[in-house]
Amino acid sequence: MRPGHCFNVVDRLQPQSCTPSLDAESAQALAGLLPLLGCGEEAAITSFDRLARTSSLEPEARAALRAIAEDERRHDALLSGLCDALPRLAPIPALRHASRKFHLALSHGSILDHLARIAGIDAAVCTVLSQVLASASAVAHDPEVCGVLSHIRRDEARHVAISRSIAIAAMGRRKALGAAAEARSGLADLLALAESAFARINVDPDRLVAQVRAVPNGLFPQ
Repeated sequence: MRPGHCFNVVDRLQPQSCTPSLDAESAQALAGLLPLLGCGEEAAITSFDRLARTSSLEPEARAALRAIAEDERRHDALLSGLCDALPRLAPIPALRHASRKFHLALSHGSILDHLARIAGIDAAVCTVLSQVLASASAVAHDPEVCGVLSHIRRDEARHVAISRSIAIAAMGRRKALGAAAEARSGLADLLALAESAFARINVDPDRLVAQVRAVPNGLFPQ
């Protein structure tokens, strides 16, 4: 595993070059947040690769999950390219350990529990990215950064729809909701560790953590 990465990823794509024009403060803050997002993308690649090989799922579901894994590889390449263009910060071992522990825990239990947790987490990632893109910061107004984060947000919204449809069809709404709620609570705790970086790009960390912890009414519709 290369330095700076949380997980070994099979068939990792080359970083996509990116040239943001951020001031030093904004660049430092974004560089502090990217390891959290990057760890999630690496975990997602590994998870969706594994889920796509699950023989108990229908072929159509496996094909959809395989396509999501390829999306996640592209996200990883986008974030890696953006990270390469930002200041190199000293790694925070405690944060990387917490990220790895959180993402590894998502796969515990059944395949369907895992999918329900992923749906909850991907929806939460959309919330995080929306808050970053809506902030009154230089990060939110840089075309290169906005392009990367908007692309990822669009894909993640589509991934939520796929994961939740598979989970609901097989395990029911109530159980899926419980699994998603548990996962979002863990993600909220993880994001709280990066509250200073969020604050530096004008994202209210307390509000963001509360939004992530709460399960949206429409996540698993009746």
